[in-house]
Amino acid sequence: MLYLKALINKLAFLKSSLFNNDRKYYLGYVGRKNYGDDLLFEIFQLINNREYIPVLDIFFFQKKIKANDLVLGGGTIINGPIYLKSIQRFNVRPKLTFCSGVIPGEITNEWVASLRTTNVYTRSKESTEMCVKSGVSAKSYVDPGIYTSILYPESNFSQKESTKETYLLCPHGKYSSMNFFIELIESILSDKRKSVTLFASSFEDLKVCTSLSSLFNLNVIKGWLDITESNKAICHADLVISTRLHPSVVAASYGTPFFMISYEEKQKEFLGSIG
Repeated sequence: MLYLKALINKLAFLKSSLFNNDRKYYLGYVGRKNYGDDLLFEIFQLINNREYIPVLDIFFFQKKIKANDLVLGGGTIINGPIYLKSIQRFNVRPKLTFCSGVIPGEITNEWVASLRTTNVYTRSKESTEMCVKSGVSAKSYVDPGIYTSILYPESNFSQKESTKETYLLCPHGKYSSMNFFIELIESILSDKRKSVTLFASSFEDLKVCTSLSSLFNLNVIKGWLDITESNKAICHADLVISTRLHPSVVAASYGTPFFMISYEEKQKEFLGSIG
């Protein structure tokens, strides 16, 4: 079943295509119950006065639409086939990338051609090196999530309610060990001064978070539902332990202590980019 946000994005795309001469589009993994990707889109929108319409789905009428401005969004998307297909449907090259990561592997010739006139900004030195090696001119910056605390300042949040030390745990639905998190939660809760909240960064994390919640009667935050509230939870945590990338990126932004459990190179790339 389509996520409501994705349906709204489709309707917005259609409305923009028919009634809006600006026709500015942000191509990325948006509206798919993923905190990190939706956060990057929200950051881009805040910087650009909410002028862009998000696109992921491939629409049959895209070829008939002349996009005045196409941006390749954040996340690990360069070299991804679905994004390439959408670019080709638009029949226009993106003007810039919003600090994108690169899907591992040799960048295809079609992607190289699609990015020929694009200002490519990647979120790490490693991603830039992969682009340059394949013939794509690129510059490296840091993951835009690091600027979350500027765009969503702590001063805008209500005060933390709990007096206990709060541990925010963000397991990955695919790459996290259930036993590890069970033992971790048992250890934390053995100290009555501490509490645990679970954070599902993506829909695929929800099953493991729900299972852990039922074992320990814990609150589960669905990170994608409300970006501001999710940012507040990370900001107010005393420690974030995450297998997902962006809870750690946002924790770093707010100065919240964090442990990052790496399952892909992108975690190491982020840590390297902030020293």
